[in-house]
Amino acid sequence: MVTKIKSLFSLLRTVQRNQRYHLSSGSPTVNNEVISKKLEHYTAVAPTPISIAEFIERGQTKKISEAESYSHLVHECLVRLSHMITEVRQFPRELQEQRDYKTVLAMYLDTYTTLIEFETKEPTVENIGLAVKFLNDRKARHRDTVPMMAAACMAMKQKHDLNLSQEDCALTKSVQYCLDRLYISRISLNMLTNQHLMLHGYKNPVPGQVGVIHPTADVEAIVRHAYSDARFLCERCYLNAPGLELKSHNLTEPKRPVSVKHVPSHIYYMAFEVIKNAMQATVNHNDLDNLPSIQVLVCQSDNDITIKISDEGGGVDRVTCEKIWKYLYTTTPRPSVTSESAALSGLGYGLPLSRLYARYFQGDVKLASYENHGTDVYVYLHALAQESLERLPIWSDTASEKMDATSSDLSDWVIHSSQHKLKRTGHCFNK
Repeated sequence: MVTKIKSLFSLLRTVQRNQRYHLSSGSPTVNNEVISKKLEHYTAVAPTPISIAEFIERGQTKKISEAESYSHLVHECLVRLSHMITEVRQFPRELQEQRDYKTVLAMYLDTYTTLIEFETKEPTVENIGLAVKFLNDRKARHRDTVPMMAAACMAMKQKHDLNLSQEDCALTKSVQYCLDRLYISRISLNMLTNQHLMLHGYKNPVPGQVGVIHPTADVEAIVRHAYSDARFLCERCYLNAPGLELKSHNLTEPKRPVSVKHVPSHIYYMAFEVIKNAMQATVNHNDLDNLPSIQVLVCQSDNDITIKISDEGGGVDRVTCEKIWKYLYTTTPRPSVTSESAALSGLGYGLPLSRLYARYFQGDVKLASYENHGTDVYVYLHALAQESLERLPIWSDTASEKMDATSSDLSDWVIHSSQHKLKRTGHCFNK
């Protein structure tokens, strides 16, 4: 009962906040000459990716002062937010029609308007204090971006009667492309914000960490923590949960645990979401009194950290396996191992967002499923901090074309990747 009441109040707060922003902003297009000029100016500037090694060096050596960090943060957030807003304004027309989309855009424009005020503010103690308050407010304001965009996608599907069974659906590919870039931009803004707040004492420091990064994050310990939390949720719902069999192999230092310079909260999120899905599949496919364990293998080599999470939850067929990463496919509500209305519960965004967290620092998440048996999920992280460089989207003509589902090369990202062309695809509306 308490959980349901909390969920209801949370929902009411979200609805009220959405209505306030929507009504105050009206159209998602802001007729403000200053804002338009700033967006044009800063989208002409490429964002500057930072590696984990650089984040650590700046934090450990105090290479830059709080005043310098403030100035860099304001400039870089203006650049990244400009690229994000410019892209969101170009989302497919069918998505732009939805109320939640308009609310998300209006909220980001409101944040951008406030951020511009800091553009010319000197890094005094007073101004830095105002900036810290603004950063905290910004994080709270945009915490519901993912579920709101999920609601916009669901409304779009219903309004236009989208047929997602068609693999050549141009609109589905376009929305997938747009949301991937929106969410990874959001991850990058949170990374910059949290690192500044943690380093300069505005959030409680975590022992051993440099801001939000741990120079020797114990991967096995993080996975066990993620499993413990997932098990707690599973037992609340099903009164039982699969066990854990965890093995590790360190090629570089065989007698030491696997460690990596990385953001522990990112690793935790990826492990938690994968394990939670594995538990749900295991419970649904097996006798509740005789559940096979979740098997995890953590490996470290010279270049990579690999976390392999395996279950015997029945797996999925090859066609369904490809759809697991699609937002428009997974926004249909479905059972969750959580018994409360968590933000991502029933949305199926756990795996797609986990992959973005991995890719943000040049890692990846791969999945191999074996129908009627189980699934293996591979989480890859760079072992070398200098190669763990932010992967950031930039606005360009190429991005504009792909929002219209014309191609899928990655030349509109800061980090160069191999290009792979796809020819234009057909419609995906039911007749």
